[in-house]
Amino acid sequence: MGTKKISCARNTAVVALIGLVLTGCFEDSSDTGSVQTVDWYKAHDDDRKMTLQACSNNPGELRDTPNCINALQAERALSSGEPFELNLPHSMGEENS
Repeated sequence: MGTKKISCARNTAVVALIGLVLTGCFEDSSDTGSVQTVDWYKAHDDDRKMTLQACSNNPGELRDTPNCINALQAERALSSGEPFELNLPHSMGEENS
């Protein structure tokens, strides 16, 4: 019985430790501010340009954030005049010819 108690306590401690470690793996996005829509970025040129500049300065961290995606979609829609699907994995890094 003594071994069973130690094994159960060890397993409980391991599960608790894993849970504690994993809580640090997920960042809270509250510091990024509110998420703006594509239509909002279409109507706010300065904010769209500032967001695109920030996204291009740090694409590794920001490329897949909602505001970067929405600002890029707004920029592309305004420049081409037509809506289209985003190719998200390559949207900031490469331009298709």
